[in-house]
Amino acid sequence: MGKLYGTELTSQQQQYRGLLTRNFLLNLGSGLLILLGAIWLIPHGNLDKARIYAPFLVGMGVMNLGFVLAWGIQKINWWWFWLVAITARAIMLFMYPGNDIWRYLWEGYIQLQGFSPYDYAPNAPELEALRTSWWWQINHSGVSAIYPPLTQLGFRVLAWFSPSVLLFKSAFVIADLGVCVLLVRLFGLERSLIYAWNPVILYSFAGGGHYDSWFVLPLVGAGYILFEFRDRRIPHSKLAIATLCLGLSIAIKWISLPVLGFLVWRSYRQSGYKLALAILMLGTAPFILSSLAFCATSSCQLIPTSSSFVVNGRYCEFIPYFLGRVWAFSRTTNSIFAIPLGLGTLWLIFSKRDYYSFAQAYFFWLLIISPIIHFWYFTWIVPFGVAQRNLGVKLLAISSLVYFVLAYRLASSSNLFRLTIPETLLLWLPFVIGYLVSASLKPYYEPEKSPN
Repeated sequence: MGKLYGTELTSQQQQYRGLLTRNFLLNLGSGLLILLGAIWLIPHGNLDKARIYAPFLVGMGVMNLGFVLAWGIQKINWWWFWLVAITARAIMLFMYPGNDIWRYLWEGYIQLQGFSPYDYAPNAPELEALRTSWWWQINHSGVSAIYPPLTQLGFRVLAWFSPSVLLFKSAFVIADLGVCVLLVRLFGLERSLIYAWNPVILYSFAGGGHYDSWFVLPLVGAGYILFEFRDRRIPHSKLAIATLCLGLSIAIKWISLPVLGFLVWRSYRQSGYKLALAILMLGTAPFILSSLAFCATSSCQLIPTSSSFVVNGRYCEFIPYFLGRVWAFSRTTNSIFAIPLGLGTLWLIFSKRDYYSFAQAYFFWLLIISPIIHFWYFTWIVPFGVAQRNLGVKLLAISSLVYFVLAYRLASSSNLFRLTIPETLLLWLPFVIGYLVSASLKPYYEPEKSPN
């Protein structure tokens, strides 16, 4: 038996030392695997090339192994948490980005030349003289801008400094790290690993360069302000600040709008229709005001409704996939899914009592009912699975890699442009089952506070 200062260790002391050793190894192993995966991914980011997918998935697999090990961490030092979180993001900034970023750069750049991205698609003849060396990489070049007005103004500001991939990605990562800070302050370091060390998060923002962290930050910021008032009245000043944060999120990405509906209903229940109306007006103000920059002329089409991809495009969907197999008409238009989305959201508004539990349930419903799903869409729900350590949100980091099977087929010009039934089930069932198990068995409990 081991000795400690000349005395025999008790079984309790041995067990405690074993737990410390196990926790140390989990900390070290998970962090190093995430960093190793990030380093491996640096030259394997151009997913337009089919040959890239095998090494890309190896890197993502290594990161996921580290992420799974992190689920067992009971205690982590603040410096190791942030060292891995920040270093992994810094490394992945140098990956080749996803093809959405070229549109971000373009739409910011043409605004500086006096053109509205809502009025002119990238391939418009009027813009031909402005084409850059990377113009050909813009996706859906025949469709005008789909991103909301405040996002476009953000692109414009960044392009004013430089239409640089590294600059744009850095701006997205700064917002991403802001989300980490808020989650740590609310839920502590250990639970926040689900977000901070999550391969879906790391690749989507630092690697792929998707702007969604911009709308997630104020969305989580609103929840940060409201969290302590889950079961009691919200002071009007706090409610106003939270609503303004939520309004910024809506002006950056439309899908935050139903969350405003929850706040309006909560305000009505608390103080009546006058407060509810004020919250509605404040929450929509950032979108309305930012729209003025693009709607001063006769044209004000902020959604390209003529796009066939918007009207009836399908990509990696769940419920619409199986509905389409038994009801052919459902494949002809995406608008029909607004009905179940709206009904489900209304039910959540009336049944949920706090901001975080509503947001988690809303994004779950949105993801499984949406006819178009991209990998980075999964980042929307991750911050709201942190408090509960939601099993489905954790499993999604692994099962979501099935998404790249379809992306590989498109890159290799395969004739199979849809996921098969087994692939669709492999992508979605771990998330759906894990989410429902956690939602039914675990209360959305009071988190442990962390001084860090």
